[in-house]
Amino acid sequence: MSKKKAQDVFIPGALPESTYITRKTRIGFTYEERLKQALSMNGYLTSISGPSKIGKTVLCEKVVGLDRLIEVSGSDFNEKDQMWVKIGTKAGMPLGGETVSGNISDNAMRESYILTKESVIDYYKGHDLVLLLDDFHYADEQMQRFMAQQFKDAIRKGFKVIIASLPHRSDDAIRTNPDLQGRISMIDIEAWTQEELCQIPITGFGELNIGISRTAIDRLTEESICSPHLMQLICLNICILTGVDERKICGIPEEILDKAFQFSTMNFNYQQIADTIRSGKNSRGKSRKRYRTKAWGMLDLYELILEAIAVDPPFASVGFEGIMSRVVRLVEDDEKPTTKSLKEYLQNLQEVIQEKGRSHEVIEWKDDTFYVLDPHFLFYLRWGRG
Repeated sequence: MSKKKAQDVFIPGALPESTYITRKTRIGFTYEERLKQALSMNGYLTSISGPSKIGKTVLCEKVVGLDRLIEVSGSDFNEKDQMWVKIGTKAGMPLGGETVSGNISDNAMRESYILTKESVIDYYKGHDLVLLLDDFHYADEQMQRFMAQQFKDAIRKGFKVIIASLPHRSDDAIRTNPDLQGRISMIDIEAWTQEELCQIPITGFGELNIGISRTAIDRLTEESICSPHLMQLICLNICILTGVDERKICGIPEEILDKAFQFSTMNFNYQQIADTIRSGKNSRGKSRKRYRTKAWGMLDLYELILEAIAVDPPFASVGFEGIMSRVVRLVEDDEKPTTKSLKEYLQNLQEVIQEKGRSHEVIEWKDDTFYVLDPHFLFYLRWGRG
């Protein structure tokens, strides 16, 4: 039997086989069992909520199957009259055509048809397809409400749909829609625990017959920031750097980890977003107060916020006191930023991110909590800036 290659074991961009980890909900059932239950209930819509890069799509691919799952994004929908057209064409349906009945050489009956809501529903049912609407929050609120109304009718006719979104941007148009109450299966996916996340390198390197120390595993777990996608990526890059496919490797040297972290950011393009955060809101010619730091010299508060995000330990979300503590620790002057000034800068930063649009939505300040929406962005700040 031929030796497995690293790229067949660690798969960051698709459904892994060897390193797929089954996780359990709080009450003991697996997420796979929960999703199977939800999809078996006719007339129900399935709503999956969980942090970015946590494995929502991979879970759906595992349970439903790649050949039956049709994936679309909330950002694909901006025109109401095109909703079902996009859902249908994504599944391979033609926009329209012509049917012919009778003898073609004689007086055949020709009838034109176009893609409609009813034809899409019938096609999905006939082919046993399931729609996965990912990043539902990327559709504007009006479009979300419209889709909720459309899905209410469609699920009654046997249409299967899964809607995935971020937890603190809960799909209110779905979950709080009175017309859908009692017709929603809600699956809230918890962040990966360290013990769950460490199963990826333990299983994967074991599959490759390569040893790895517990210390190295713990570092990988911390830097992966609750993201199985990041863990898969880092482990694959460790294999590339150590040449596990070309030569026999007994173990993973811990000194390779920092290099692998940096190597894993090579395809991350977050420099413009980092510059946007660093620049903050236009001060209209007013000079900003600057603070002395040990590592970076004099920084204004926007620059301090950026560095406060990046310092140890990595986090997915933190309350105001937590972000305040991080900022204060960076400042060497006796005079520290005030609570009022930091909250003002955080609010300004949120406005700037919103103005820039979806491409910049990697962080969010909401309800006195600072969220890192994209763990890849945080990983880039920690390892991709040189």
